[in-house]
This record gives sequence, structure tokens and C-alpha cells, in this order.
Amino acid sequence: MTRAKLPMLLAASALALGIAACAPENPASEAKSTGEVAVDNNTTVDTANVDDGVKNFVEKVALSDMYEIEASKIALERSKVQPVKDYAQMMIDAHTATTAELTPLAASAMVTPPSALDNDHMAKLDDLRKASVEDFDDKYIDQQTDAHENALNLLKDFAMNGKDAGLQAFASKTAPAVDAHLQRVKALDKSPADDVTKAPS
Repeated sequence: MTRAKLPMLLAASALALGIAACAPENPASEAKSTGEVAVDNNTTVDTANVDDGVKNFVEKVALSDMYEIEASKIALERSKVQPVKDYAQMMIDAHTATTAELTPLAASAMVTPPSALDNDHMAKLDDLRKASVEDFDDKYIDQQTDAHENALNLLKDFAMNGKDAGLQAFASKTAPAVDAHLQRVKALDKSPADDVTKAPS
């Protein structure tokens, strides 16, 4: 090695040691512990500061949409009653649309929606799959009634008290549609539609 190159090598080594001394020992774990995530190449946000109510709202709406879609797919396959099948198709279309609308709003609120159903909703789908032909329509309609009552309460509450303006607007806009779905499934329950496949008494 030439004498001219030696000072340059020593200087580079000293600079590298200086940078290493300033850097955290485990930057990945440190970022994780504070909840920081990268939004793009130049911006990070601390998701630990996201309101718990906002996180809860996004999670529940996403789970509700996923469940409604999957339950209604089962209804399209298993129901023998056209009004029930028509309602199921409407649910698939409506909740696919609300999922598409929720996704960018959740991203703006720095919340990642769940990508899979929880155990409670999976159990409800399992009940639908295992239901007899005679019981299926009743079970589907009962589940839909409960799901829409819960979703409507969630949307109304967040529209009034939510901490994210974009998601609040979404809740206000979506609540009337969910109420309409609820009224329709209640009418379906009162109609003879779900009695068509009943076993003779």
C-alpha cells in the first residue's frame, strides 16, 4: 500500500466509526417500539399516536364488510329462495363498495384494516355452512339483522364522536344505507320468503 493511500484509509475508517457511534444499536426494533411506520421514502408517522377509537372503528367496519360479503356468498350458493338470494347479492355489491371507500380513508388515518376475519365472525360463517336446508334462510336473515344493527350503531356513534374527519364523513354517509339494509332484511324476515324451504309440519 502506498503512503498516499494510508491517510485516506484512516480518515474513512474514523468517519465510519463516528457514524456508527451516533446510530442506535438496533434501529429496526427502536422504530417498532415507538410505532413509527414509513408513509413514503421521506415521511414516517408514529402510529402510537393514532386514536384508539379510530383504530377500533376501522377494524370493526372492515370485519363487518368482510363478514357480510362472505356470508352472502354462502347465501347465493345455499339459499333456495330468490328474495334471499337477491338480498345477498345486494350485500356483496354494497359492502364491496364500502370496503373500497374505507381503504384509502384508513390509510390517511394511519390505520391498517384487518385482512382476515376474527374467530367470532368465522364461527358465524361456519354456522351458515353447517345449517340444514330448512334452517339456512332463517339463520342467514337472523345473522344479517344482528350484523346490520351493530354496524348501524357503530356508524352513528362514530359520526357523532369520531376523531377523524374523513372517517366521520364516511360514517355519516354510510349509516343511512346500512339502515336501509336493516329495514329490508327485517321485511324479509316478516315475509314468507324464509319459510319456503321449511320442512312440512
